[in-house]
Amino acid sequence: MKNSELKSIADFCKVNWQEYCDFTIKAADRVCENRFLFNAPWDLERTETEVSFGEKIDWSYKLNGDKEFMFQLNRHGFLIQLWQAYHLTYDEKYLKSFVRIVEDWVDTVSCEDMGKEPWNIIEGPWRALETGIRSVNWIRAVRYIEETDYYTETLKNKIEKSLRFHAKLLQKTHTAFQMGGNWGIIQDGGLFQIASYFKDTALLETATERLNQETDLQIMSDGVLWEQSSGYHNAVLTVLLDVIITAQKEHIALSDNFKNKVLKMAEVNLCWIKPNGHHPLFGDSDDNDIRDIMCKCALVFDNGAFKSQGFKVLDYDSVWFFGLQGVERYNKLPVCAPAFSTCYLTDSGNYILRNSWSESSNWLCLHNGYTGGGHAHADKLHFDLMLKGREVLVDAGRYTYLNNAQRRYIKSPKAHNVCLIDNKHYLKMTSQWETKNPALAVQYPCFDNEYCTLIGGAHLGYLKSKGAFIERKILHIKPDIYIIIDAFKAKFFHTYQQYFHFAPTGKVNICGKKAEFDDDTVKAELHFLTPNAKVTKEKSLYSSNYNAVCENDCVKSSFSAVGGNCAITVIYGNHKEAFEPFDISLVTAKAARSEKILPYKKAFGIVIKAQEKEYTVNLAFKELKQLFECNGKTASGCITVFCGKKMIFNKW
Repeated sequence: MKNSELKSIADFCKVNWQEYCDFTIKAADRVCENRFLFNAPWDLERTETEVSFGEKIDWSYKLNGDKEFMFQLNRHGFLIQLWQAYHLTYDEKYLKSFVRIVEDWVDTVSCEDMGKEPWNIIEGPWRALETGIRSVNWIRAVRYIEETDYYTETLKNKIEKSLRFHAKLLQKTHTAFQMGGNWGIIQDGGLFQIASYFKDTALLETATERLNQETDLQIMSDGVLWEQSSGYHNAVLTVLLDVIITAQKEHIALSDNFKNKVLKMAEVNLCWIKPNGHHPLFGDSDDNDIRDIMCKCALVFDNGAFKSQGFKVLDYDSVWFFGLQGVERYNKLPVCAPAFSTCYLTDSGNYILRNSWSESSNWLCLHNGYTGGGHAHADKLHFDLMLKGREVLVDAGRYTYLNNAQRRYIKSPKAHNVCLIDNKHYLKMTSQWETKNPALAVQYPCFDNEYCTLIGGAHLGYLKSKGAFIERKILHIKPDIYIIIDAFKAKFFHTYQQYFHFAPTGKVNICGKKAEFDDDTVKAELHFLTPNAKVTKEKSLYSSNYNAVCENDCVKSSFSAVGGNCAITVIYGNHKEAFEPFDISLVTAKAARSEKILPYKKAFGIVIKAQEKEYTVNLAFKELKQLFECNGKTASGCITVFCGKKMIFNKW
């Protein structure tokens, strides 16, 4: 890219993205002094503690015994920050540091030493994942400094010799492990960029064939990465978008099937993006803002719906990537609101409910699908909830990859908004990556009309150990009432538990069988209607990103029963200044013809008295083969909702 355009790009960023410019310069200043803090939004494993190496960088350094620092260090994302800082300031210290660090790495972590301790292919700087990521960062960096005096023939030769060895290693490292996980796509995305850089048609063919195979194997029919981690879904999507962009620039043919797979992944982001612009925090993920990815998707696919969920102007990273021509294209692209609000990603088991596309909308995501790989968590039937654009019920995040108690807890069912039987996990964590006997998910059909939406599912995690299973249905009475219907199908005596983990931004109080959440912006209440339930509050863990952790409140509802039973939780909320409590009660059900009172295990009703409306929900847990009545409302089927006297929803 020409220096004249780079100056114009820098000027654009200073006007539109000053905060990002300041962040970049601050990070680059640290790197110039051999100080490293990985706190950029898309650093795969962030750090909270700065590491200072003094005169010499130790490329095998492990922070607190965690190899992830070494891996992040050897991905060389900081090279991007160095060349951006140079074009923002024209201070040559950034280019001098760029040259010094690259030469030190090439000379210290030599190709000849690869395979010897500590530079082994499994754990060291030449690990294949880092090799693929580093390749992309080097090639991208070269294109932005090649017109400067610091990009000498000597430096060019060193980089290109090393890149060829990167390619050799990536070609060799291709097993079923790579084919079946994010490593393969990320590695071969790097191989593709090397092949394009050298215009190596044979290498390009290898990379393209692998990427075609890996996307076929890893991307579900609804577009979700099979590993069931929103963070790795977007890490892979970013790599694949870059492949398409390079192919467009270099006139490299890609199959329609491949491009459609990437498009489906982008559409997943459109489905599950939260009102605050972040992706759901499930599996091994950080709480990342994905509006920059949506900007890139908008340009790659010329799609105004993607732009509607991106930034108003092209994001900081994409400006450097696409140049001023990209800025112009983005500005001309008309915004198009998505044609849907509720979304069912049935192959992966992700169901998203929202009442609008505004930043203050309500949003719920239920997860109940294939367990996934090592980055997936034991989160069958977990759901997240935002009210008026604010986090209320949350996932625990990931925190660490070390094999310790925190890692095993955060991956466990108890760290999620799920139900347990006898307070026992339904699958066993055997390490920080492995689980034993994953539970089969059962997905229910979804029902929707203008008044209500019903989603749900079950899992068979307790079928072998306890001869039981759990099902969860979520009834959304639009726009802001959520009824959680948890049914336990079992024999004999059991205790049952429901866990609800709250955002650390708010305070939680227990008032009898009601939990109150207040973050000074939004107030919400959870009413636990199960007759003999005991509601308590305890502490849990929440991690917004790797290496960051804090305590948050968890509310547990516990009860016991002989045989099966059900638990009902009603959730609603509003802006704090507009919040008014609802009157919520459980009422008995009776057969319409005989007027015989039906037992709780068969049927009952819920009455919700809101400000200006009264809702009656008739629930049947067995086929009654007759009409039944609750609160004077006669119903049929399994779930019937009345607003006043009007039936607004009926599900058999």
